[in-house]
Amino acid sequence: MADTADASTGAGERFRTAAGLAFEDARLRRFRYHLRRLSLAGLTDADERDLRELGRAAFQDLDVADLVARIRQRPDAGPLVSAIADVLATAGIGVRGPVPPSTVLLGAVLGAYTSLTLADEDDRPAAAVSGAVSGAVALTVGSVVLGANRDAWPEYSSSD
Repeated sequence: MADTADASTGAGERFRTAAGLAFEDARLRRFRYHLRRLSLAGLTDADERDLRELGRAAFQDLDVADLVARIRQRPDAGPLVSAIADVLATAGIGVRGPVPPSTVLLGAVLGAYTSLTLADEDDRPAAAVSGAVSGAVALTVGSVVLGANRDAWPEYSSSD
């Protein structure tokens, strides 16, 4: 990863690159395309299959608890799929706000693979896990903020 002194250099370009990848995959309208990029972070075929199944359930508003438990108990589960399952398990027990599994999962996956643009090859698995947590928080809380405050933007953005 970039050292502290270089962290802000090129942030806009990194955003453009990561957002470009995300939008490219989103236009294909298939969750699996988001997941394919995660092979760069060590996601295995078995991990990807589990995340596709988890995605099917989450995007249909079905209970994901059993799928999450199965992933967490799988002895060969990789660090990224384990982290995403852990985030979903934690979200499922409540985190002070509404946390739809689809929003948490999508945020985690997008955060994981867009974080890959920030990491050297050896650092990609750790960057993806960190990105998954950050993406899940950002998308989940962001959707609440944007949805709840539309009529109250002046108050929400006030310096008071």
